[in-house]
Amino acid sequence: MSGPGPRKAAGEAADHPADRARKIADRLDGLIARETERTGGRAPAYRELAERINTLAGRDVISKDTIRNLHHGVNQKGQAPNPTVDTLDWLGRGFGIQAGAGYFLDDMKAAAVDDQLARLDKISGLRQALDNSEVVGLVQRASGLSDSSLNMLVALADKLVQLEQEAKPPS
Repeated sequence: MSGPGPRKAAGEAADHPADRARKIADRLDGLIARETERTGGRAPAYRELAERINTLAGRDVISKDTIRNLHHGVNQKGQAPNPTVDTLDWLGRGFGIQAGAGYFLDDMKAAAVDDQLARLDKISGLRQALDNSEVVGLVQRASGLSDSSLNMLVALADKLVQLEQEAKPPS
């Protein structure tokens, strides 16, 4: 008597190809959005990503069309793409993610990588702020304030950012 097939461990990709394709597409979209924000608002073209990855690999491992299909979660025939583990490994490495395929297919690995990326973004933002002498001066002045006063200062800064964003003309 044969029992049910092996169960998927918690966090592994769904069995249905369309679900897996959507998960890959969503994670790739997040990586592209993060890079777009880091580079000042210009999303990398699929061709640029393919060139970066192929240069990193030292050989052709992915095409711009494959990246586009993975990003949209559907190929030219309207079917869910079914990339190889090698393709997903290189795609991840193209964004600096050593977990590669694990990032795209395993929820727990993806959450750990996303957490690390968020921390790196904060460090990058801090480094950028420290390059501004006005920000450094403000931090120096605020260093002796009570927690209550610091909370008010943060609330004021948040409000000023909101007001400036609202005052910007639409792009």
